[in-house]
Amino acid sequence: MGGIVGFVLFTLLSYILIILNVPWLIIPIFIFMLTKIKKPKIKFNIQTLLILIVFTLGIAGQMAVITPSGVFQNGDLVFWSAHGHDASWHIALMEEIKRGYPFGNPSFAGEKLVNYHFFSDIAPAIIGKYLPISNLNLYFRVFPFFYSLFLGASAYFLTKKITNNFEASIWATIFTYFSGSFGWVIGKGESVFWATQPQSSSGNPPQIISNFLVLTFLYFVFSLTKKRSISTLLICILILATMVEFKVYGAIVVLGATLLSGLWQIAIPAGILAVILYLPNSTASSSFLIFEPWWYIRTMIVEPSRLNLVDWELKRQTYIYEHNWKRVVWLEGMGFIIFFFGNLGMRFIGLWEFLKTKLIIKFIIIISLTLPLLFLQKGVASNTSQFLQYFVLLFGILAGIGTAKITSKFKFLIPIIIIIMIPTQVGLIKEFYGLPNAPRSAFAKISSQELVALKFVKENTPEGTVLLTHPYNQYLNLGGTTPHIWDWFDTSYVSAFTERRTFMDDYEQADIMGYDYRPRYEIKKIIFESEDIDKVKTALSQTNANILYFPKAVRPMINPEVLGLTKVFENQTVEVWKIN
Repeated sequence: MGGIVGFVLFTLLSYILIILNVPWLIIPIFIFMLTKIKKPKIKFNIQTLLILIVFTLGIAGQMAVITPSGVFQNGDLVFWSAHGHDASWHIALMEEIKRGYPFGNPSFAGEKLVNYHFFSDIAPAIIGKYLPISNLNLYFRVFPFFYSLFLGASAYFLTKKITNNFEASIWATIFTYFSGSFGWVIGKGESVFWATQPQSSSGNPPQIISNFLVLTFLYFVFSLTKKRSISTLLICILILATMVEFKVYGAIVVLGATLLSGLWQIAIPAGILAVILYLPNSTASSSFLIFEPWWYIRTMIVEPSRLNLVDWELKRQTYIYEHNWKRVVWLEGMGFIIFFFGNLGMRFIGLWEFLKTKLIIKFIIIISLTLPLLFLQKGVASNTSQFLQYFVLLFGILAGIGTAKITSKFKFLIPIIIIIMIPTQVGLIKEFYGLPNAPRSAFAKISSQELVALKFVKENTPEGTVLLTHPYNQYLNLGGTTPHIWDWFDTSYVSAFTERRTFMDDYEQADIMGYDYRPRYEIKKIIFESEDIDKVKTALSQTNANILYFPKAVRPMINPEVLGLTKVFENQTVEVWKIN
């Protein structure tokens, strides 16, 4: 648990030193922190062996859904799942952090970075700045290992703190690593009931960090209630306050639960520090939440990609028309039950323990379940489903405690519980990579030719260069076993791999963060799709870009040479032009 506290402290100190423009001071501080690490005393027995087995398998399972991405195949850089999008964004942020404070938006040049929890990118950025480790290895391999270790450790030690029982602690760790929703059991994906699961959280750094921070915060809260200590109190304040910049959803849930639990000595100073950290990196906008009750349950029922029970919705609409409110209430109640137990999976074993657990755990679960059932988020509505991760996470702890009690009396249930968990891990691996006899191709790639072009821009342009890229066209679909990343989705890959800002990329991320991307998108469309030279020249002048970068498959309608641009690079795949 000390390692997790050290990670949080390292991140906060790095942030402060970056603001003060002396980031190099983190080096002696880091060395000093390393000297304070105490060598753990390990007793080798059956319990130790079981812990090693569970942690090894758990970490391996989580690493399996992220480590294969960001590797080279036949010279191409390949990505599975959403990693081509998410990794590009986070790597671009890492490079932005290396440039120093104030942070700009790497994919929206000229605008300050706002409304995003960027603390998850500080530690890998600092490590990458001073150690010869690539961004790809830091993002896909080094930090995911420690995040997964921290997740399992926080689950184990929190449960040990609550119960002082080894069986309960190891079961809680098993549920945290391996238990998922009932989605795979019914032949659907892990998030068919909307909640993302801890197994795949390694592919989302803010999510997995907030998961183990919530568990670690509770560990120190319970330590504080048993033995009052100023250092423990400060740790609680530190974790809760910084959570707002690691994952704002977690901060909202935990701060709310802390207040409702009457832990004022933690909540008030943590809330003040959280505001100090949050406000400079946010915009003064109206509420980001929209009141839309039951949206998640309704979409879970009717969407073709989820349960696809259209008749259910037709019945509901009929009952509303007939004012048959008894039937309406019955249908809505059944929808909630499916939603509740579908998301929990085998973690429903923790229901009895929920009734008996600590008040703050109850409040975290209730808030994290209630908020998404009542509200959606502006921009990308489904983002509020991220509140649900703390509901399923803590039920994993409660399920571990409950399972230990049940299996102590009925040992024959142990293999049954484990077997029911298996579909989650198997299904997740299958979704990512297919089966051994039918492997799945990578979801997206950056070709070897384009990597050369990106490297050229990185090495031959000044740091303040702004790149103009083509507008993403979702209908283009050039085909191929593995599509080019720019034909797969709109991402920040150009910024990430050139280490330069772009005029406008990754419209989804921009929308989530509250930027009005549409004017810039229209400017890009004019530049690439218009045949009116004057209009294109005017649009170009509105970008303040220095470099025009595009794959040849999506080249502009007007030859850049006609516009007075100078070609500075060309290969089989990409052209790069200097905007004069």
